[in-house]
Amino acid sequence: MPVINEAEIKRHIKNRAFAQCYIVCGGESYLKQYYAQKLCEAAVDEPMRDFNFHRFAGKTLTMDTLANAVDTIPLGSERSAVLVQDYPLESAKDDAALLDLLRQLPEHVVLVFWMDGMDFAPSKAKAVADAVQKNGFVAQFNPPGEMELRQLVGAGIKRRGCAMDRAAVDYFLETVGHDMNNLQNEMDKLCAFAAGEITKAHIDAVCVKTLDARSFDMVKAVASGDTAKALLLLDELFRQKIAPQMLMGSLIANYVDLFRAAVARGSGKKAETLADVFDYKGKTFRLTNAERMLTKYTMPRVLCCLDHLDRADRLLKSTAIDPRLVIEECLIALIDTAKAA
Repeated sequence: MPVINEAEIKRHIKNRAFAQCYIVCGGESYLKQYYAQKLCEAAVDEPMRDFNFHRFAGKTLTMDTLANAVDTIPLGSERSAVLVQDYPLESAKDDAALLDLLRQLPEHVVLVFWMDGMDFAPSKAKAVADAVQKNGFVAQFNPPGEMELRQLVGAGIKRRGCAMDRAAVDYFLETVGHDMNNLQNEMDKLCAFAAGEITKAHIDAVCVKTLDARSFDMVKAVASGDTAKALLLLDELFRQKIAPQMLMGSLIANYVDLFRAAVARGSGKKAETLADVFDYKGKTFRLTNAERMLTKYTMPRVLCCLDHLDRADRLLKSTAIDPRLVIEECLIALIDTAKAA
């Protein structure tokens, strides 16, 4: 089944050259939502959109309702559009009625399956893929890489009337993460606040840090031997009701980064070279940050930290000890290890 990307979807929309069916899937939720909606809005003439744009929740959609929507002749427009969110296409591979409908879509319809909370793999639903192939495409949107993210943020900031240099863009991405929905919201807040050249201070003032960013701040405090700051950051995370196991997982991930950076150093290589070996797509800054922190650690000390984290993680998962006490004791042990280094 033909798989198309964002550039091809844009061409379909710009040229108004629509297929009868699109399955919009992949790992990037913001782009999936944006282009599923955009396809349907572009396919239907605006004055008659309320009549010719039909939207359904796939989990409760019956085949009769879908067939009626697809067959309905558009009113005062060349096309009608049908948007179906989270229809279980993979489990519908043996649904004869659906397969017949997909093979015989009328020319006036643009049917869009928006896979929001689930995904679609043609290899797992070959009958569906084959039925759509004649009249449609799979449009796959996966998370962008670091360079693409920098370009997207730079363009988004400029479009909002502000400016941000490369260092500030990188810090912004480290702080708020890579989820496109969240990035859009944080850019709106940031530009409304700064109204001009955006600095790290602006980002710190208004942007909400991800759990990974906040736990990295804690790890930096630990590495510096700043017990008061580390415990203060932990207190803030508990006030925000972060699940203890999620917090522990994020801490462990930071020390795994540190271990990998130490391995790279021992091999005479830069930590970022490991991005090709492990899954750091769009997140090589984690390895770079860990490499900077290695000035405070030897490999034996890194391994000692991982032992403390392993013990705490096992206690969280297998005992009724207060999770806060477990993590606090772990932090103290990590600080003692860092000071000994």
